[in-house]
This record gives sequence, C-alpha cells and structure tokens, in this order.
Amino acid sequence: MRQRRVPCRGRSVQALAAAAVLLATSLIFAAGAHGREPLTAHSVQLTVLSVTPSTPVRSQTPQPLTVAIKLTNTTDQSFDKLVIKGERGNPIDGQRALEQAIADPRPPDSQLAGAFTTKQPVTASLGPRSSTTARYPSTTSTIAANAGLCMCQNRIYPLYFTAHTTDPSGGDLVVGSAQTYVPAFGDSAPRPVRVSWVWPIIDRPHRLTADASRSTPATRPVFIDDNLAASVATGRLDRVLRVVETAGRLVAMTLVIDPELIDELAVMSAGPYQYQSGAKQLLGAGSEAAARWLTRLRRALDANHGLAVELTPPADPDVESLTRNGLAWTVGLSRSAEARVNGALGGRRTSTDIAWPIGGSLGSDTLTAVVRQGARTVVLSDAALPADAKKATAPNALASLQTPAGPVLAAVTASRIQRYVAPVLSVGGTGRADLPKLVAEVAIRAVEEGATSPYVVIVPPREIDPSEIAAQAILATAHEFWSTSLTLSAATPPTVQPVDHGQLLPPAADGATLSVATIDAAEKFTRLVPALSTMLSSTDANTLLGSLPEAIQRAESSAWRADPAAGARYADQLNQRIDAIASGVEILKPSGGTYTLASSSSPLPLVIRNNLDVPVFVRVRVTSVNGLPGFSAAEVVRQAIPPKQRVTLHIPTHVERSGRFVVQAVLYTPNGVPLGSPVILSVHSTALGAIGVIITVSAAAVLLLALLIRFIRRVRNPEPAPGTAPPLITP
Repeated sequence: MRQRRVPCRGRSVQALAAAAVLLATSLIFAAGAHGREPLTAHSVQLTVLSVTPSTPVRSQTPQPLTVAIKLTNTTDQSFDKLVIKGERGNPIDGQRALEQAIADPRPPDSQLAGAFTTKQPVTASLGPRSSTTARYPSTTSTIAANAGLCMCQNRIYPLYFTAHTTDPSGGDLVVGSAQTYVPAFGDSAPRPVRVSWVWPIIDRPHRLTADASRSTPATRPVFIDDNLAASVATGRLDRVLRVVETAGRLVAMTLVIDPELIDELAVMSAGPYQYQSGAKQLLGAGSEAAARWLTRLRRALDANHGLAVELTPPADPDVESLTRNGLAWTVGLSRSAEARVNGALGGRRTSTDIAWPIGGSLGSDTLTAVVRQGARTVVLSDAALPADAKKATAPNALASLQTPAGPVLAAVTASRIQRYVAPVLSVGGTGRADLPKLVAEVAIRAVEEGATSPYVVIVPPREIDPSEIAAQAILATAHEFWSTSLTLSAATPPTVQPVDHGQLLPPAADGATLSVATIDAAEKFTRLVPALSTMLSSTDANTLLGSLPEAIQRAESSAWRADPAAGARYADQLNQRIDAIASGVEILKPSGGTYTLASSSSPLPLVIRNNLDVPVFVRVRVTSVNGLPGFSAAEVVRQAIPPKQRVTLHIPTHVERSGRFVVQAVLYTPNGVPLGSPVILSVHSTALGAIGVIITVSAAAVLLLALLIRFIRRVRNPEPAPGTAPPLITP
C-alpha cells in the first residue's frame, strides 16, 4: 500500500507547536529561577541573645562559654543546613577602638583573628521567614591549647559569628553575621575598676495631704489613686526592691530613696486610708502589701551593711526648674513624717549628702543652692561636665567643683556606659543581648589603666522598671575579678582622686523642664498658702494648712517632667483643696443687688460669711471700679469672723455727689493677699455731695439777699393807708 505523505506545511505547523511548548516551559523555569530572591550577606539576621558567663573565668583549665544566637530568615527560601562559625575578632585595647567596633562591626583581620571553636559543628535549619535559636558552646582558658578561645591578653575580645550555606555551584556563602564582646584578662589580673551603682527607689507622688495625725475630714490623708498597692505587691516597686535584695548581698550600692514614698507606704501600712476616685473617696486596698514591702526593705538594709541610704528632698522636686523660676524647696521632713520614715527604715542611718538632679544636669545657681542645703556630692552626666574629648582614655568619674556656697564633688556618669543601662536593665529592653556591651564599656577601663584603679558611676533612670536580669547586670559590672563596688559616700579623696572634667555646662534653655502650667500652679501655691496662715491662729493654721507646704513640693516633683498631663491633674486637685480654704470666707451680695446711701458719710453694710470650722481674720477694701472719683471707703484692717457665721460690717464711706456708683469689695488676708475675686456692687447715693451743697447754699443765700433788699425797700417806702391818697411830690 502506498504510504500517505504528510504535507510539508502540516509538519511545519507541528514543529512550530512543539518549539512553542519547549520555549514556554523554559520561560516558566527561567521565570521561577529569576523570581527567587538572591541570597546576600544579610539574608539571615543574627542576633546575640546572651553570653554566659558575661566575663569568662580566668583559669588555665577550660571553662564553659556559651553564646545564644537568634537566627531569622528574611527570605522566602528555606535553609536545610546553616552552619554557624565563630572567630575571635581583632583584640580591643582602648575606648576609641571599642567605639569603632560597636559602631561598625567588621570581619576580623586575618592576621589578628583568633580561634573560637566548638567541639561539634553548630548547625540549624530555617524555613521561609522563620526564626530559631542556636547555641554556640565553647570553652575558655588562659592556655591556648586547652580551649576553644584563649584568654591570652588583657583586652576586650570581639566574638564574630557568621552563618554559612552552600550556593548552587557548591561554594560557601555567608548569609548573616553578628558580633558580641567579652573581657579577657589573661596576661595578669588588673587593678579593679571601682564602680558606684546608684539605685533609685523613687515614685511619683500619690497623695495630696500628708499627716495621718490630723483627724479632721479636711486634712485626713487622701491619696490621688491606689496605684502604689499594685506596685509594691507585684509591680514595679516590687521588682525594684528585688534587685536590692539580690545584688545588695554582694555589691555596695547607693540607694537614693524618696522619703515621700516611704512615708506614703508607712501611712498605707498603718491602717485604713482613702483615695480619690472622681468625686468619691474610696477605701484603699494596699495596707498589707505596703507593710510587707517595708518589712522586706528593712530586712535588706539589716542584712547588707554595704547599702548606703541617701534621701532626696521630699517628693524629689525638680530643683533646676524651681531655681530658674525663683522657687525654693525644702530638704527636711515634718516631725511626724520623719518619725514615720525612720520607723519604716528600721532606724537605719540616712543621709542627704547626695544631690541627683533629674537629667544629670543643673545650672550654677542650682548647684549653689543644693550645696547651701548640705549636698557634698552631686551626680551629673558627662554632658554637664564634659571631659577633654581628645584624651585617649576615659577619666575618673569624680570631679571637684567650686561654688559660692563652698566646694562640692561631682560624680560624673559616662554616656558611653549609660546608653546601655536602661535597655539592659529594663523590662522590655534588650536585656542579655546588650549586656556584653555594657560589661565591655566598664571593663575597657581596666584594660586601659593597667596599674591604676579607675572609677565609674552608673545610674539607671529614676523610673526604672527592672527586668529579671537587672541584678545580674549589676553583678556583671561591679562584682567581677576586674571590678569592685563602693558607695558614693565612700568615693571621696583619698580613696578616689578627683580629676578635671572641665567647666559646668548649664542645661539648654529650651531643654526639658516642668510644664508652664505646673510652674504657674507652684508659684500660686507658694504665694497663697503662707498668706492663708496669717488669717488663722497658729493652732488652726497648723490643723488646716499644716500639710499644704509638703503638698506644694509634691506638685513640683521631678516625676511631672515625664508626665506633664499627670502633673497638671495633680496641681488641679491641689488647687481645688487650697481654693476650698481660700473661698471659705466670702462677701455676700445684697438681695436687691443695690445699696442706697442717704448721706455723704453713710456707712456701707457688707455681710461677710465664714464657712470654715475655725475663726478667721480678714481685711476688707472697697473701691470704685476703674478708680472713678466721687466715692471712697475706709479699709477694715483686721476683722474677726467666727466659724460658721456671718458678720455685718458697717464700712465708713464718703461720697461727693449723688447718683449711682459701681464699686468692688475685696477680702484680703491680713498680710494683703486677695481671697477670691472682687465682688462687684452697685451703690446709689441720694446725698447732694459737696457741689450740690454749695449750689444749694448759694441759692439760699441769693434768695435771702433778695428778701432782705425787698424788706429794706418797704421800710424806706411804706405803702399808704387804705382810702388815703398818696402824697404829692412837688418838683
């Protein structure tokens, strides 16, 4: 049979179709290949989570060193096998080299790198956009042959980690890197760095009035909230105290305590207390928690004699803001508060020798003021006292300053250290990940100094909410073979020698300060409260106003810098309390709204009402509005008003014309401070006044003169009798 031939045209179409399929398939594969995200040196993010221990043990026998590393895949590809490798980076022998290494981590130089090995390879697998944690277990020793990392020098060692994978060609590809630090002291044990840790036990004010010994409803201690109950039970202040209980056993620390906080807790622990909730006063629930917290504090102080207690001025006022605005503050406590605080601290010796301005900065006037109030050491930042930046090594953290009030020591914090304190110690911070940097910043002082013993000061934020590793951080910096601890009061010559830190730089004029509203309120309170005492007897003033000066200082607390809205609310509540006293005495308007004066010297009756429970003494002044002439009144210099009564005063006046006068009556304290706003009164005078009297008398005189002239004429020219003719007058 003859075979049928396929036409050439048909074969061509089939060939073209097959080619199109192959081309489409190749394009799909090519598109898939090109669609994959290319791998780079940053495809896997490496984050060092912890280094344990933070300072390797100085020993000839191998000691464990473990680094925990978090690996995060930032791509859509999977990594079946990532190999984690470690190296010792370029040894760091000075502050500048450390700053450069932290700011710009780089792979080690081949000639300077050292071994940092593990017995078994460290591997991990990662899915797309996923994370895992790998542990890099190694050892350290002062003998190179004995360990994965030789602690052979007195240096800070960078530990450089890389994540490796295999590329499609079979080559090694680095897809991520990270660096951390450990101090190494293999040559010799250094002179230890002396470290002063300052630990704040401070909180914002929580009450308006203070003294629990007074029992009147107006002065009974009232808290503005009940937040302290939760804070000392399981909250921030509980965690603050735990650090003292843990680190205080081994480290000499300076506890900077606000006595206002201790007094608040003493009042709470003593029994029922109230707090304000809207318009209501509710019973507080923190008495037992406050008592337990104070007991723990006393036990910690009794067990650890290396703890020094320094008290801030009550309520920790913002001394720089106050000085700028011409306001003062007090360092001492009232007798009753001092007794409560001493009892709460178990009779532990306290001092007010340390001044710690918020922000570590103050002007020369404020410095003079704190020295005049007894400060012997002031804690400042290196922004306020910047040492010579050209010096290769960091100076001792102690300087001597001169003021018109006398000399004072300055304990100067270092910003290079301080930048890690809050992140490492705080809840929600970087924690163990940045702890090696904090340790390195302190240990580099021992590396640099060698034969001498440098000194550093470390302070967390006032409002620190410490995490579970806060105590570990304190021990890692102040309780190692290369460091030791001492309190601020012990950091004085000759133990620590002051060095030159330059001139004191004042805070920036536009820097952080108390809000304008808070300062305005403080100025008003400072002026008004002493004035109110002049209208009361000494006993009544102590009862009614005794705790208000302390409340004013609470309104000036440093805490309100960070939370101006809360400060404004506090000032408003205090303002209401003070206004309730100032407005307790008032002038009542007449029911008809107008007074009528019948003569030029008629007295003006004013009714004064005293709503307070105690007698008061006031001054009363009545003047015409805008100083218009025609009305004047004698001032009542000192008038007693019995409690819960009204008194009518008859104030001598003098008017010079009739008509209506608009006058204002104002109550003053005996020393001349106005109480409330002026009361506007309408006075109607029916008296003629001087001009009216003159006109009337003149008119009467003219009338009398006219009558007299007429009479004289009649006498000289009498009228004829009826019926007779008038006499003829001849020329």
